[in-house]
Amino acid sequence: PTAECRAVDVLFVIDNSGSMRQEQANLATQIPALVRDLASPPLDAAGQPLWNAAERLRIGITTTDVGIGGVMIDRSGCVEGGDDGALRGGVYEWRAGDDADAFAARVRATVESLGIAGCAFEQPLEAAARVVARAPDTGFPSDGGLLAVIVVTDEEDCSVQDDAAFFTGMDPATYNVHCGRYRDRLTPMPELLASIRGARDERELVFAAIAGLPVDLPAGITPDELLARPDMQFREDAMARPEPVAVCGSDADLGKAYPARRLVELARLVPETVLTTICTDDFGPAIAQIGAHIGMQIPGVCLVREVPRGIGSRVPCEVEVTLPPSVGCLELPGYAFVALDGDREVCEVNQVPGGAGSGWYYDPTHEACAQLVLTEDARPPVGAAIRAECFFALEL
Repeated sequence: PTAECRAVDVLFVIDNSGSMRQEQANLATQIPALVRDLASPPLDAAGQPLWNAAERLRIGITTTDVGIGGVMIDRSGCVEGGDDGALRGGVYEWRAGDDADAFAARVRATVESLGIAGCAFEQPLEAAARVVARAPDTGFPSDGGLLAVIVVTDEEDCSVQDDAAFFTGMDPATYNVHCGRYRDRLTPMPELLASIRGARDERELVFAAIAGLPVDLPAGITPDELLARPDMQFREDAMARPEPVAVCGSDADLGKAYPARRLVELARLVPETVLTTICTDDFGPAIAQIGAHIGMQIPGVCLVREVPRGIGSRVPCEVEVTLPPSVGCLELPGYAFVALDGDREVCEVNQVPGGAGSGWYYDPTHEACAQLVLTEDARPPVGAAIRAECFFALEL
């Protein structure tokens, strides 16, 4: 595989408002773990990596502060434009063979330096969209390949299309609930997703949020189930100025977090998503889950050269998968048993040109590299080994 095949861009969008000092510190502590998991994945019991290592890892960091236009609001921390989706410290890049610890240290230092003087009206999804919009100038993120967007905030997303129309004339007594009361005036989620995803395939975007979600969520809960929970509804506490009712935390611990409904609504539209609570003093489990989810999307079957064009819809390639112990070929669609390798079954995977069926197909148009693509239902489980060979005549 070439470096471009296993290239990963990670965009952190981090809340830098007044309540985030401890949360930023907790995140910074886990940056080395995320870099390690992507650069040198953990091993299974057989000593095999749990997912493919990145050959190139780039990290960009921006904040949730994009200002509120030319509107001035006392004690809000908002100035016109805010950070405007600018990357703090530029783009941090690591390639296979570089010092991963030194790379992680640079990223961690930037997270630790963000501060808490940012705008109190957090717009993380708008900030992410502005980063992507500037990609032709900054080169980050790249046009194709894997992009992971990680939002860290204790507030609801308040991304707006028209700052002046939304914020002008706002009652000072309702600052804390203004975004919740007028959710229908915020930027529609499909529009934000289109701006963030850009031209990449939907499977090349991973969205993760460490945000206002209930503590100890049941495993496997869906975004729709999460949005239906009573504690995830926007409610007002009339005894506190008013302000939203918190979904987790309290003034006595790390601070409160409010239901991140819009982040969950975005997650509902993204196939590859990780949602975790910010109400904890240990972000280790969340970062481990996010790292694993990103790692599982790193492609690993790039070809060193393209298959000659004009040979038809079927290409002269064979794909075999050696499954982990206790998993059989017949359990996966498009797989056929070939042989045993100790206690592991070796399976031949069916070729399905254009992805019309269950198995694999050849994609010469992928921007990162010509590659063999497994259909979604034919992706092997963690711990499997893939062997691909293509035989064809070359004109020398």
